[in-house]
Amino acid sequence: MISRRSSGTGYRWVVPGSLAIAILLTVLPYPDWMRFAVPNWVTLVLFYWCIATPKKVGVGTGWITGILVDLLLHTLFGLHAVTKAFVAMIAVTAHRRLRMYHLWQQCIIVFIISAVEISFVNWVFHLTNDVAMRLIFWQSALTSALVWPVVYTILRYARQQSGITESR
Repeated sequence: MISRRSSGTGYRWVVPGSLAIAILLTVLPYPDWMRFAVPNWVTLVLFYWCIATPKKVGVGTGWITGILVDLLLHTLFGLHAVTKAFVAMIAVTAHRRLRMYHLWQQCIIVFIISAVEISFVNWVFHLTNDVAMRLIFWQSALTSALVWPVVYTILRYARQQSGITESR
């Protein structure tokens, strides 16, 4: 009898499904008062999977996910691809150390990575569209850090239920 944990089918649906949900949450219209406070869902989900399964989810996944975000948000082509690949590179190279941190310490790391990503995107927007850089843009980094424990818990539960392990 083949158990669900040894079949390896969880990866085929859970990881792409969670990334698709994150992309959907990113492109949803939000009220104006919440526009700058929306967590960076794709970064959070990508960061989790790069830490949990660095041999399966990495820079290539980040690049492809970023291209999809660029296409759906109608932004400069490759902008989000570069930032998501950067997030994936950081998470994959430091995954062993990041796993050992407490959840509140991971929140700080998520805040820093989100702030760097937001800074880069806003810098490019400033260069291409002459958009002024304001402090309110970093509100998304703060909400991403605050939402990280919830995203981590949900994705960890999904990973455990689907039988996804790092060693495969």
